[in-house]
Amino acid sequence: VLLATVASRFISVPLDGWVGLVVALFILWSAVQAARDTISPLLGQAPDPALVRQIEELVTAHPQVVGVHDLVVHDYGPGRRIISLHAEVPADGELLEMHDAIDNIEMELARKLRCEAVIHMDPIVTDDAEVDALRRQVAELARQVEPRMTVHDLRVVRGTTHTNLVFDAVLPLDAAITPAEAARRIREKVSELDGDYYAVVTVEHSFTE
Repeated sequence: VLLATVASRFISVPLDGWVGLVVALFILWSAVQAARDTISPLLGQAPDPALVRQIEELVTAHPQVVGVHDLVVHDYGPGRRIISLHAEVPADGELLEMHDAIDNIEMELARKLRCEAVIHMDPIVTDDAEVDALRRQVAELARQVEPRMTVHDLRVVRGTTHTNLVFDAVLPLDAAITPAEAARRIREKVSELDGDYYAVVTVEHSFTE
């Protein structure tokens, strides 16, 4: 603008008007870019995969945590990031020790990633060989339905006529099948595994991919 003002004293072309138009367009484009960067996280978008891996590594580095699922990153703009997740801990662990460990993890995430962290404890059975075997078998059946599908929160509820395998499964957002179809196929495969088994499965899309 300053150069145009000086140059207009020596030439007859009204440079100030044209330069003003260019500056206005530049400001408008900057505003559009700023709005896009702010609105996209608010409307919802998958978090950076590198951030997801970093969160999982930080949480599972603690010996009290067996696994992580239902990780959600709420991004409300710079300095306003909130993380929520479920941390699997041994069901036979001492409650106060587990709670103290979860508190420490929340503070570590806040310190290293500059975010607010909310962690829900999910107790799982880790000392039952039969349940462990069933967990691995069900996870493999889920991968046969969709190679990237994962299983968590498996519980075994035994009855007089059948045994319910109660668990959740996570389906990638870009999977070729719907959650309902995935659940149906998993139930069929669990029934084929053993006629006395019935899968009570909830299939949800992943929040992170």
